[in-house]
Amino acid sequence: MDLRQLRYFNAIVQEMSYSKAAKLLHISQPSLSNAIMKLEKEIDSRLLERNTKGIELTEAGALFYSRSQDLLRRFNNMQVELEEMKQVGSGTISIGLIESFKYWFPKIIRTFKHDHPTIHLKVREILGEEHVIDSLNQYQVHFTITNQPINHAEITATPLYKENFMLLVHKDDDLNEKDSVTLQDLKEKEMIISTSGFQTRDDILEAFKNEVVTPNICYEIERLETACSLVDEGLGFTILPESYIKSAATRNTAIIEINSMFLQRTVYMAYLTDRYLPASVCMLVNEIESFFKSK
Repeated sequence: MDLRQLRYFNAIVQEMSYSKAAKLLHISQPSLSNAIMKLEKEIDSRLLERNTKGIELTEAGALFYSRSQDLLRRFNNMQVELEEMKQVGSGTISIGLIESFKYWFPKIIRTFKHDHPTIHLKVREILGEEHVIDSLNQYQVHFTITNQPINHAEITATPLYKENFMLLVHKDDDLNEKDSVTLQDLKEKEMIISTSGFQTRDDILEAFKNEVVTPNICYEIERLETACSLVDEGLGFTILPESYIKSAATRNTAIIEINSMFLQRTVYMAYLTDRYLPASVCMLVNEIESFFKSK
């Protein structure tokens, strides 16, 4: 058994067709069929069944597919690591970030790029725990900044900082007459909040639950900037992380403190524990950690 056979088998499963897989792999269909027959003979197990519905995985095939995907991912990741080891003082750093990064990230990058002008930075917005874990496992990013409390055996998540949530309202809202508000003050107001699956939503709704207040959710959005746009038009209020809200307010909106011990979140830096990280990545990680330690 070799990597070529694993790739052939994975292509067939992903395409659920010998002919489509052969075309994708740029080989003849008979050659592909022979390779799979040889693989099945080597491991003494039937992996694929052909029937009137097409192709189906056997029980052994399903297990083999799952394990082979992991093997291929690890091999491909090893190739990336070996290539990155050759890059000294150059190369690309790929980073996953949440929306609120824009308040502090440029300050760090300004200094880092001055000291390492040949480093190319690739920044991706990655939201949701599943996407964070997948982007790290697939080597799409070297590390990610996230508000997700990641609980994964192969990932290290280091707390960077804690911050409060704050209220954003239209300047003409009667709440703007207050220096601070409580969640009780908000229960009759139209609320704009992230849709299901976002940690920010979970944190905010947990705070309402802890204070036994039921929010009046009228709008559910995926991006925080959309929430800000709706507030700007006077369509309701939203609750945002302090680091984001300071750069998101407009002349039509106002920022107000919320008097609640529950409205706080932790932001983490997450990376694969066993992944080799180039020196340039380690230096940037140190820059980020030092930035927040000095706060």
